[in-house]
Amino acid sequence: MKNTIIRGLSVAALIALAIPALGAHTSYAQGDSRTFTETGKTVRATFLKYWTDHGGLAQQGFPISDEMSEQSTTDGKIYTVQYFERAVFELHPEFAGTPNEVLLSLLGVFRYGNKYPDAGGAPSQSANNEANSRLFAETGKHVGGTFLTYWQNHGALAQQGFPISDEFMEVNDLDGKPYKVQYFERAVFEFHPEFAGTPNEVLLSQLGTFRLTEKLTPPTATPAPAIPTPAPVPPTATPVPAQPTPVPPTAVPPTTVPAGPCDGIPPSTAGMRIVPTKCGKGGTVFGFFASGFQPGEQAGVYITAPDQSVIGAPFQVDVDDSGTTDGVGLTTSASFPQGIYAITFEGTTSHHREIGYFKVIP
Repeated sequence: MKNTIIRGLSVAALIALAIPALGAHTSYAQGDSRTFTETGKTVRATFLKYWTDHGGLAQQGFPISDEMSEQSTTDGKIYTVQYFERAVFELHPEFAGTPNEVLLSLLGVFRYGNKYPDAGGAPSQSANNEANSRLFAETGKHVGGTFLTYWQNHGALAQQGFPISDEFMEVNDLDGKPYKVQYFERAVFEFHPEFAGTPNEVLLSQLGTFRLTEKLTPPTATPAPAIPTPAPVPPTATPVPAQPTPVPPTAVPPTTVPAGPCDGIPPSTAGMRIVPTKCGKGGTVFGFFASGFQPGEQAGVYITAPDQSVIGAPFQVDVDDSGTTDGVGLTTSASFPQGIYAITFEGTTSHHREIGYFKVIP
């Protein structure tokens, strides 16, 4: 999940690349680099090896950008990235020689949050209850049938991520037809019964194309009086509600309902959305979107831990023409301290604030 402003490549060119590529194509290769004539982009070294070893064209799509430096909305650090039709590659030299040297952006989380901003996500979802169906406790979603087979045979968790929705019908943004889909952290699976029994029975949405197109689309001009842009001011830490000191339990009357592990989370502000959940175990991915900002400004972001410390360094994200921020993703782990966290977005010009609360449980 990244923020990038890229110049010099038209949106029309990107849309043209969204046609599924099922046949053979010509490219030029030299040494450890390969130039794709279909897009004019070159993939090299570690990125080329990852592309070749992890499904190539069918899984990743054509490259649609050159390599560039981009700030991560997850940790605020700068990484070398490259956009492909179905993925964004992120280079992590600190993991050189390991499977994590190239990591994929959580494009499915961003796409799902943008398309289905309501708390319940996409409407009319149906959990797959086929015999081989698998429930993922991390997100509470089922995967079964053809989708589970595809997930298992095409990189599983590392390539696709956890499911963040159940199955539902969605109109394809490219051809206008309805298909059965399921969203994952890094992909969207689309079922094509007309290709039953072939490798194209499940196709992946071109999330990389959609993401880059959004970055290249300029915001609509909004008439407003000229306002001097102040230097960004680091926001002050937002206190998280104090965690009570554990005390020995006393006898509870039989009619009292015990508190659940997700109880006690304060309400977030009106413009804050947390997807797909605001409470989960270590390993859960939390996605955040905030609205109500001045179009075109930036918003500072920081996360406060249960002990009131700020996680990592504060960073900034873009605000679109509707006043909504780019999404921010946080992947927790088993080592994350349990308790209530706060994430704060603050406009650098408007100083509008949105605060969301979420909880990591045992």
